[in-house]
Amino acid sequence: MEGIKRVLKIAFLLCLALASNLKMCACESNDTAVANKTETITHPRIVIVGAGPSGIAAAAKLLENGFKNVTILEAEDRIGGRVYTSKIGDNSVDLGGQWVHGTEGNIVYKLANPLGVLDVSDKPNFGLEQEYLDSLGNHLDEAVTKNVSDFFFKYAGNWGVDTNMTTDSLGEHIEKVFDKHFKNNPEIFNDRRKFLHHLELFTISLESAENWTDISGAPHDQYRECPGDNMINWKERGYSTILDILMKRFPDPAMEIPVLSNTILESDVVCIDYLKNEEGPPVLVTTTKGQLYKADHVIVTVPLGVLKAKHESLFIPPLPDYKIETIKSLGFGSVAKIYLMFEKPFWNLGDRRVLHFTFIWNDAERTALQNETEKTWLLGISGARTVEHKPNLLEVWVAGKYAKDMELLLDEAILNHTMENLHRFLDKHYTVSEPLSMLRTRWYTNPHFRGTYSYRSVETEKKKVFPEMLERPLENGTILFAGEATHKDRFSTVDGAIASGWKAADRLINQYETLLPVNG
Repeated sequence: MEGIKRVLKIAFLLCLALASNLKMCACESNDTAVANKTETITHPRIVIVGAGPSGIAAAAKLLENGFKNVTILEAEDRIGGRVYTSKIGDNSVDLGGQWVHGTEGNIVYKLANPLGVLDVSDKPNFGLEQEYLDSLGNHLDEAVTKNVSDFFFKYAGNWGVDTNMTTDSLGEHIEKVFDKHFKNNPEIFNDRRKFLHHLELFTISLESAENWTDISGAPHDQYRECPGDNMINWKERGYSTILDILMKRFPDPAMEIPVLSNTILESDVVCIDYLKNEEGPPVLVTTTKGQLYKADHVIVTVPLGVLKAKHESLFIPPLPDYKIETIKSLGFGSVAKIYLMFEKPFWNLGDRRVLHFTFIWNDAERTALQNETEKTWLLGISGARTVEHKPNLLEVWVAGKYAKDMELLLDEAILNHTMENLHRFLDKHYTVSEPLSMLRTRWYTNPHFRGTYSYRSVETEKKKVFPEMLERPLENGTILFAGEATHKDRFSTVDGAIASGWKAADRLINQYETLLPVNG
């Protein structure tokens, strides 16, 4: 019965390809076709789904260790995944991963810092200074903002060590503690909704959640902080530099590992068939173009958002129940960025590394904006910040469900709304000029990503599932998983993604070392 299902599903997929006037071919590029089983064992066919940092890391390591039949299938027209350095004017900007978070125990820092491409600070708060303004354009009292900020970092920033948490979600916990903490401080307590909205925006910007009641309130000691500067930037370059470092294209192109020549762009995988079949290859991988790839092992590195949307149709047979439960329960949300380029800055950075204009909505203006449907997304903007080494740029982050709403709008509307918001908050103190250009992100609406990065959700704790369960291989290593969401203690980070790609590669290297002289 399973064999019949397999044939029918593949036939259906091929019919879809033919109906779209797409040519079906048994692709055997990069020596993926082999003459016999002995040759297959000598040169196992590895297909990596996704050319993000985990896929690039896995491919580079395998190729360095003698694997010859390595093929990366990438759905986009570029490599990098959620590491995406683009251009606005002459400035390189990161639409995805932007900072290296920490120095101690961080793979990216270890790889990149000796090459002189990172800007590391030892200043307090990583060199970031905040200017708090409300939605009437007034500066907030410094004592008030310090009090609220200190509260947040004591009870929210370190919630992993708060053993008094009794609620399911982080948001519920913070609201209860806030009321208890500030009940005798009317200056803050009477504006509790105003400050709680601000703290929620900050939290979901960090966690990539839709709201803070989705975030688990259980101790977060599973996530490992890397000590040191957590806002290390790439100077005039961008985070995509790490891809060149992984492939050894930088600093010496003569040492390049042939990852790019083994990568096929615009190859969106529609089916991974790992149903046991004695007569055929262990895995058949089909793309939307109707191309069929035979593999002995497949490393799946697609974002968790894609697995949530496609896991039922992507795998034959269906994934095990524990894997499906993990995919459904782990949190995966979205944040958005907007870059604005000005002819010259209307702010004075001075000797500060970063100036962050922190926007705090008064209740009246927030309520009024909620009635303007197209502009409601502006409530997801927690502020605007300068960009290191790009003196004419401002960067705006949009969090939670507001980021998804923003992505549905046209660029012209987004620009007009964003500038309206800057004028609202800054006009009393700055002469806000009109930008020369704008660049914004579309992570959620892109079907190849469906969001930005993972987090520990309430459902994660209820179902007792963990990233390691997503990473666990199937069929004795025939199907492997990698990506930031699979890393046990550095999920949501680029360094976690790279480490997961290396781990998947190491599993195969170790497997074949005991059978064959792969490096021979």
